[in-house]
Amino acid sequence: MQVERQQATFSRRRPRSLCRERRGAPATAAARAALASTTAVLALGCALETGVPGATGGGGVGGSGAANVGVGSETASVAVDAASQPVVLAEAAGNPHAIAVDGTHVYWTHWDAGEIMKAPIAGGAPVVIAESCSTPGIAVGGTHVYWTCSAYSGVEDAVPMGVYSAPLDGGTPVLLSTGGLEDPVGLAVDATSVYVGDNYAIKKVPLEGGAAEELALGSGSRRVRVDGTHVYWTNADASSVRKVPLEGGESVALATGYFESHEVVVDATHVYWTTPGEGPGVGSVNKVPKEGGAPVALATGQPSPYYIALDDTHVYWVNTSAGEIRRVPIDGGEPAVVISGVSPNDLAVDGTSIYWTDASGLVMKLAK
Repeated sequence: MQVERQQATFSRRRPRSLCRERRGAPATAAARAALASTTAVLALGCALETGVPGATGGGGVGGSGAANVGVGSETASVAVDAASQPVVLAEAAGNPHAIAVDGTHVYWTHWDAGEIMKAPIAGGAPVVIAESCSTPGIAVGGTHVYWTCSAYSGVEDAVPMGVYSAPLDGGTPVLLSTGGLEDPVGLAVDATSVYVGDNYAIKKVPLEGGAAEELALGSGSRRVRVDGTHVYWTNADASSVRKVPLEGGESVALATGYFESHEVVVDATHVYWTTPGEGPGVGSVNKVPKEGGAPVALATGQPSPYYIALDDTHVYWVNTSAGEIRRVPIDGGEPAVVISGVSPNDLAVDGTSIYWTDASGLVMKLAK
């Protein structure tokens, strides 16, 4: 196999929009200022006063208040804890988009500038890891960060389409593969390979570079996750959730009939995903056993649920048209608003915090 591993050069470009437009509120300077302000106090279930849809109330610094927030199809009044506030990890960051986190840093992509960035999760100056393309796909594994460049994310002829990597400490991007790729978008990484949602198929690229191997066909297969045995993905265009062995083989449908299913996460036993449904306020957050079985709806009646993240106890997601982040226990229970009055472009969690890129131009962190 001929290894396609080469240094890549980039030029600035004006990216096209994502194929699926977000339905959240537009970013404004006022929204950015309010989100960054220390007077925008929040806690589980409270709202930021940013003028963004979903901001329904809040408490001032050093005090407390009450916010009326939607939970499922009901409204609950909850107290605001002024001791819990969001932290701005990066400010005036253009339009930050895809996000990932490891034990020390948060990583993200700039949709406007085409940069791969990082900042310490404990606070500190943001750093440019690499100059690259506008991309909705980023993953961190070992000593490197990985991302995709494709027509889906607005790549022009000056930027070779493909899968890229760079050291976490920064450096010139390396083009791992172009061969066998048509429209790479989302990706996941393990110890040996990068697994790519190629929009039309699920493919695998060696970490050291080489041609992409097709594992399974899938219409709208733009997001992927992996465990020790399988790749999991949603076929957004075909309204299904599927898996295929890491080494290839027969793919299996785990759930079908979920309109425009897109984002997906996995834990040791289940696959979780969001689907917006065929109309406003009819979206859902769902799970299904990895070995197959009846899907379970963890939250219904959601306004355009999209980006999703997972920890040991809860599923987190973004309701894009409501401008909010919600969560629900993985074993089922009442969904709760984590924060509203925001406009997340992507979402990640670790053991202690929630992270998101916001259309206001901020990269944010909130203690759970």
